[in-house]
Amino acid sequence: MIRVVNVRGVNAPEARAGIVYVGRAFAGWPAHPLANPYRPGPELDALTAYRAWVEDMHPDRLSALLDELWAATGEGTRPLGCWCVNATAGDGSREVCHAQVLAELLRERYCCVPCGERG
Repeated sequence: MIRVVNVRGVNAPEARAGIVYVGRAFAGWPAHPLANPYRPGPELDALTAYRAWVEDMHPDRLSALLDELWAATGEGTRPLGCWCVNATAGDGSREVCHAQVLAELLRERYCCVPCGERG
């Protein structure tokens, strides 16, 4: 399972080290290449725009970034972090965050066998 955690209030370096942050640079967290470049607003559905941005990305670039992200999560053992939500890919939670989109992409790509049950 790929988890997404809300990083609000996560300030201790040891706590931050256990999270793979995928947001924009903020509050000492470095920007991630797959951070959502769109901010929500009355004229824009940022999640829909993000999905289109990811789908339009060159397949080789997206593949490389997902491979790097999968490795950074320790093959799904470390959660993705953003400012929006706490959820687990595939748990039925309403998608409200680009990190959930990334978690689902990772789950679809790497978790044919349920994560954690690898040999």
